[in-house]
Amino acid sequence: MKKIGMITVVFISLFLLSACWDRYELEERATILGLAVDLGDASEMSKLPKVTHLEGEAPESVSDTVYKVTAQIAVPGKIKLGPEGSTGEGSEKIAWVLEAYGHTMRDALATMQQQLAERLYLGHLQIIVVSEDLARQGILDISDYLRRNSEVRRTAWMIISEGDAHSILTIAPPIETVPALYLADTLDNAVRFGKLPEEYLGKFWINLSDVGVEAIMPLVKPVGNDRIFVSGLSYFNEEKMVGSMTPLEIGAYLALLGEAKGGYSFMVSLDEAVYILTSHKRRSTIEVELQNGNPSAAVDIRIEAYIDEEINNGKLNEKKITEIEKEANTYLEEVLSKLLEKLQSEQSDVFGIGARVRAKYSDYWTEEVKTAVKWREIYKDMDIKTNAHIQIKRTGMEWE
Repeated sequence: MKKIGMITVVFISLFLLSACWDRYELEERATILGLAVDLGDASEMSKLPKVTHLEGEAPESVSDTVYKVTAQIAVPGKIKLGPEGSTGEGSEKIAWVLEAYGHTMRDALATMQQQLAERLYLGHLQIIVVSEDLARQGILDISDYLRRNSEVRRTAWMIISEGDAHSILTIAPPIETVPALYLADTLDNAVRFGKLPEEYLGKFWINLSDVGVEAIMPLVKPVGNDRIFVSGLSYFNEEKMVGSMTPLEIGAYLALLGEAKGGYSFMVSLDEAVYILTSHKRRSTIEVELQNGNPSAAVDIRIEAYIDEEINNGKLNEKKITEIEKEANTYLEEVLSKLLEKLQSEQSDVFGIGARVRAKYSDYWTEEVKTAVKWREIYKDMDIKTNAHIQIKRTGMEWE
């Protein structure tokens, strides 16, 4: 009986160790590298093939919604390392761009699948671009579909386009043969250089689900037909985009969060001379207090900066450095004040102050706040003080 049992275990193990029963060859997959989602209009209703529903039977909740979904699909065997000049083939030879229309994301991709022999595959999806018009209406449907799909990596980027999202996927950079890979590299490097927070798709979902924190997402626009400009950072109220930060405000936002690596420069004027300061290191502390049933917050920011440029021959000495630091502190606090005023008016708590209040004063949150909606009302009027300390560590100039 012991031998029979061992033989049975070995026999069953043969089935468990068979690793290729559900394999898909590379040529059998339509590998999507980038997705762009735009709002369609009434004139495009006629372009909706009836794949997931019959004529006139779309549910009323989505019957007036039209999504235009653009997919950039890799051509097997064509993607090579190096710029276009090394292969002689343009991006249109490397990636195939398809469009489909639908009432939802799944509806549009089901329509796209009807046009292909290969199965759509999202395992190598690098970037999802959503138009600003659609983001301001809400991206819950898009986010829900991607979140349910186990193939989608949480390290992919989701970004907002100031114009049509599909135009972002048609960009043809000369130093990269695949636009989707170029876009993803642009954002990855912006994080590395301290110009963007590390807000991948997974982090966006975490912020969207957390109580007392609102989500953010990079905002871009095309420049010509060969590059993009990271024009800001969009911020949300629940699943709807409600506003955006400028690049300089992104620097202030990162400083307030205490993101260590600095990446932005700003101008300081003093005695007719102009100095360009670049942040090198940043750190901050955010303290929340509860007094008489009213929460407040105080932010202390410390930045090490370099003087990178001087205009109009401003002579530097110890006294002048102190004056420049004082002027820079005043300027940064002004930028932060305007940014916080804008965020509070839109009820977008992107700094997670509500999460800090909930963690430190759990009884207050349970008894008085209770919901995210109530917190947004409190956050809109709460007192948030900022205190900036900029220290110039290197001048790069002759000392007087």
